[in-house]
Amino acid sequence: MDILMPKLHDICLAIINEVKNLRSAVSCAAMATLGDMYVHLQRAMDSEVEGTARVLLHKASEANNFIRQAANFALGHMVQSCTPTRVMNALLVGGLSHRNAAVRSCTAQHLERLAEVMGMARLLSGKKDLTDRFLIAVSKLAVDPAQEVRHHGRNILRNVATNGDFAKMWDKFAPRKERESLREVISKVNLKERT
Repeated sequence: MDILMPKLHDICLAIINEVKNLRSAVSCAAMATLGDMYVHLQRAMDSEVEGTARVLLHKASEANNFIRQAANFALGHMVQSCTPTRVMNALLVGGLSHRNAAVRSCTAQHLERLAEVMGMARLLSGKKDLTDRFLIAVSKLAVDPAQEVRHHGRNILRNVATNGDFAKMWDKFAPRKERESLREVISKVNLKERT
């Protein structure tokens, strides 16, 4: 840590360049290195989360399964090890509105795991830039055209809908134009829960 911290940004830029390398073995080794850095440096990596998450999310759209797995593995370490609000912002900026469905699916998968890590009470605390961004993101994911993205979005919605503050925060922060279609989704999710 003492060696890495003074030049952490430069080191991360060098690793990002290697993640982009066209040789799959080099790219996978660089993604594994990022994963190890998340695990061992934890919150010290917060300043680099956005840049590293963006390149990892991009790799989640690769055709090779082992490259996608390496990217998901590193992102999983990021979700578990870094500051949750920083991770959420990085996921939303890097993948929520991405044109590629595989990137959105990866984003939704890790956002679902992050919601478990943070806890629903914290996510629905009403803090601006946390609750509003989270609920807007979930509402987009729950109605995404790609089935796998919708699956993760609806799982998050199912978990968050069980919280007592959900209805109040939903009315306050959910996008008005999407509320009606999302009410139907929430009704279906709640119906499936009961049966």
